[in-house]
Amino acid sequence: MRIRKSMSRTHRRGKADGANWLSFSDLMSSLLLIFILIMFYIMYQYFDMYEINMAEIARQQYDLDQANADLTEQTEKLTAAQTQMVAQQIRLNAAQKDLDDAESILAQQQRDLATAQTLLDEKEREIASQKSALDTLSAQLSSQQTQLDEKQKTVDAQQIRLDEQQQTMIQQQTRLDEQQLTLEQQQVQIEQLVGLKTRIITSLSEALRAANISAQVDPTNGSIALESDVLFATNKFDLTEQGQYFVDRFLPVYLNVLLSEDYRPYVTEIIIEGHTDSDGDYITNLKLSQQRALAVASYVLADDYNGISREQKRVLRRLATANGRSWSDPVLVNGVEDKDASRRVVFKFRMTDEQMIQQLKNILENEGE
Repeated sequence: MRIRKSMSRTHRRGKADGANWLSFSDLMSSLLLIFILIMFYIMYQYFDMYEINMAEIARQQYDLDQANADLTEQTEKLTAAQTQMVAQQIRLNAAQKDLDDAESILAQQQRDLATAQTLLDEKEREIASQKSALDTLSAQLSSQQTQLDEKQKTVDAQQIRLDEQQQTMIQQQTRLDEQQLTLEQQQVQIEQLVGLKTRIITSLSEALRAANISAQVDPTNGSIALESDVLFATNKFDLTEQGQYFVDRFLPVYLNVLLSEDYRPYVTEIIIEGHTDSDGDYITNLKLSQQRALAVASYVLADDYNGISREQKRVLRRLATANGRSWSDPVLVNGVEDKDASRRVVFKFRMTDEQMIQQLKNILENEGE
């Protein structure tokens, strides 16, 4: 009953992992959509700003052309005035020559001269006014040219920033493509190793069932828990005769599967773990759990142990480790510790690159969250 409940919890965890994978896929799709929208928004802003600046430049160029036309017109007027001044001067000289001829002509010429002077003064005032207007237009033109240069600098700076942003996005896309390729390759490795581990777990279950050994294989990680009450007396760490008998039956079946030609190249470690219930302090239970794990390891690895073949013993000595876990990993049933089940010795195995795969799974699960 305890084993079936544990398998049920494991099945629910498997469904949760699948949901996390789907969440990760949805997240990646959303990120890609956001990325595309940002790209379209940046390009839209750029072309909109470009059209506004070009319109402003065209308007300013029109104002400049208009100012040049006005300046040309004023210059022509000034030239005409100067021509008139020359003509008047000629008349004045002629009048001066005729001064001795007749007073009446002289008086008339003086009046003409006065009139001409009045016109000249008016023309000079007009020229001064036109020069002032020309100076104002020149200042405005200079100011507009300065503004135009500043706006051109702004456009150039915006173009440089846009180019830098595009280069950054290209680099980011390249990194994303490389990461995607790496993830796909690692996913293939995970699927291959997970499938291999599933076959090992199935083979262990079938072998134990065929040997009529009452030990259940955890379908998620392949660990097998042996009850301490079968192996040891209460608070003791020496294997009982019953415990030795059980180990003698269990271990050959276990190793015949793990060390077979199909699976041996992928198995990198066989772990014997001792566990206790939560009665007593942690350190005392840690020592007891370590002693029990070591007692099992010492029994099967002893020179005079004949329960397994010499080759299996040689390989097991290279792969086996013994650890004590105290009560750090209790067996819980509906949130309550099952103390009988918590007192156990667990046989585990690790496979090639299993640690790397576990780290990758943790990263993917964290990203999915």
